[in-house]
Amino acid sequence: MDAATAVLQALTTSEHAGLVMDFDGVLSQITDDPGASELLPGTEEILAGLAGKLPVVALLSGRPVAFLAERAGTPGVELYGSYGLEHLTDHRIEVVPEARQWMTAVEEATQVLHQQLDGVEGIHVEDKSLAVAVHWRRAPDQAGALKLITPLIREVLDTYGLRHEPGKFVEELRMPLEQDKGTALRRIISAENLRTVAYAGDDLGDLPAFEAATAAGGYTLVIDGPDMAPEVGRIAGAHFSSPQDFQSWLRHLDDALR
Repeated sequence: MDAATAVLQALTTSEHAGLVMDFDGVLSQITDDPGASELLPGTEEILAGLAGKLPVVALLSGRPVAFLAERAGTPGVELYGSYGLEHLTDHRIEVVPEARQWMTAVEEATQVLHQQLDGVEGIHVEDKSLAVAVHWRRAPDQAGALKLITPLIREVLDTYGLRHEPGKFVEELRMPLEQDKGTALRRIISAENLRTVAYAGDDLGDLPAFEAATAAGGYTLVIDGPDMAPEVGRIAGAHFSSPQDFQSWLRHLDDALR
């Protein structure tokens, strides 16, 4: 039995199973413009079906929860944004209490990055509610863009005490809290009393969640891509060649649960 089939079988035979997924690069294509990211056609219907059959279906993303609600607000699907610092409940956003003391630092760091980088060709500063990210995927000279932003990122990190989180052609500045996708996934597992859990991701920020899923005796679903970090590519588990390939697996899971 291959790894993908093993995960499908585990989710369909457990009475307390949960499926938790990242958004970008998993349920959507990676885009040059972060604001253009959206669910693959047909995915919303699949998620709605799964949410009616599995005890827990959730999205856990570095995106703000408001973004997830706009792009993937499917009834029955739990939304956790900003690496789990935000949770949408009954149309209200709950924020982890520890995050409140760092909101001003994030706002000021975001303002500095906009002032220094707005207008630079191919570089985009993304406001992420409880974090800020600098993208350079669209830069005509990607190596030159990275060389330009690196000292600025370092200065802003030092000035505001934020934490650095690298990704695919993106540098993210986050609150220096002991909170990541791993701690968020552990909270979900505990709160929902899950006996079986599977987590799907594609980037460095997903590594803590992969580790948490494995530690809980669960499963990892890795969506491969051309810019995949080696650390992610080495994760043991079910691997998929693209978001479309993963969508096909989700459809099989939905059918199997019927």
